[in-house]
Amino acid sequence: MRTGALNASGLGIGYLRLKQWPFFVAALIITVGLLITAAFVGAADNLLLWVPIFLVWFLAAALHGLFAGRSHDERLLAQGGTPPRGALPILTAGGLVVALLVALTSVWQLGEWRLRVADATHARGDCGTSEAVAGYHAVEDFFQLSFSSSLMERARAGVAACELLDRAQDDVVAEDYEQALDAYATYFEHPAARWQDTDGEVADIHLSYATDLAETADAEFSGSVTPEYSDAMTRAQEIFSIIPVDYEGTEAAGQVPQALTDLYETGTNRLGSDWCTGLEQIDVLRDLDWSAAPEVTERIDGDRPEAVLECGWASVDAQEFDHADDMVEILEAEYTEYEAKDVEKMVTHIGAGRIELEMDTLTILGDSALDATPTASSGNDKFVFELVNHSPYDLRFLYVGPDKVHGEVVADACDDCDVYEPGSPPSQDACFGEGETLEVELDPGEYRIVIAYSDPLTRPSEGTVKLKGGDLSSSCYFVTSGS
Repeated sequence: MRTGALNASGLGIGYLRLKQWPFFVAALIITVGLLITAAFVGAADNLLLWVPIFLVWFLAAALHGLFAGRSHDERLLAQGGTPPRGALPILTAGGLVVALLVALTSVWQLGEWRLRVADATHARGDCGTSEAVAGYHAVEDFFQLSFSSSLMERARAGVAACELLDRAQDDVVAEDYEQALDAYATYFEHPAARWQDTDGEVADIHLSYATDLAETADAEFSGSVTPEYSDAMTRAQEIFSIIPVDYEGTEAAGQVPQALTDLYETGTNRLGSDWCTGLEQIDVLRDLDWSAAPEVTERIDGDRPEAVLECGWASVDAQEFDHADDMVEILEAEYTEYEAKDVEKMVTHIGAGRIELEMDTLTILGDSALDATPTASSGNDKFVFELVNHSPYDLRFLYVGPDKVHGEVVADACDDCDVYEPGSPPSQDACFGEGETLEVELDPGEYRIVIAYSDPLTRPSEGTVKLKGGDLSSSCYFVTSGS
């Protein structure tokens, strides 16, 4: 029994007691070989394999020692001797088992200490120096005899987390801020993450990323507000705005108000030169959250109505009257008190512009000179056109005058009038005696006037004339075939 107990440690000490040297050496070689193999093959990673192997070996060594000790005692008794009965072998056997357990526990605790050292290096953010990774790999490689699968799992998780942190830091160095933020987000979600952003580094990355987005969008701006430009500026503003919320108290959070102001100035750089594009730029930003920079909201409230008005005038100048109408609608709906007289003036200019475009269309194939020679007195301070439409077509009178006063009036077709052959016009009495009469009163000034029939084949009369108050011009209009 004593020999079996001494052999339970696997070291063959029972054989040493019996002076069975070959068995002692064999037991020692097997135990040491198993420990070395387990260390290299991975005892901690293969507990279900190695624990049974060691238990079977220790049990086999103990049983073999039990039988060897009994045989030794029987031989001693046959020779008239007395087997030793002291408690020392039992105490020695217990001490050997305790020593073995202490040795394995020491390996485990040394591995835990090495893991804590690697975690501390990781927590300082030194993964990029490979010190933390080397520490984790040392735990994985040299402490398999700890028989702790948890220790191995935590070491490998530390390596994975460190690689994520290292990748994020490399992305920052490469100024790939978007990818860096994604990498940091993945890192912080990892259960083995140890580093904490105590210095506001991630906030700084957000600030740099948003600044880079705005600068890139501005550099690539082609003169028109594209969806890509809108998305970039909106994204930059949103990133700036979340910094004071998610990273309160950091240095980056203190820079946000100025960064947002700079963003607005960058995003509205066409104000004053290209008002319509500047308005589009304002509209990209106007509905965003500017609570971190309230002064921007005040600037938008002042800049936008001015941009709408100036864009309207630019559209009038460019003869883009539908767009000018849109600007008028915005002003009348959202800024009813803003430059009301100027808005009214713009409406007049839009109408005049459309009349002039129609005049250009009517005279594109040619025209005849307008005769506005006074034939009588108007009897008032106006200049009066008295037109008789002696034709089967509507007669249109279009005019644009001082301050863009404009209008179009129509003399209806004469149902009893005909189209005349060339060289056979109606007599003056017949022309003035039959037909529809149109009377137009205009204030004195210079006017562009076009008089045209609804029949597109007839040649209109067109001219820019200076009209004096108190005069009347009377004319009869008729149509000849081929005119």
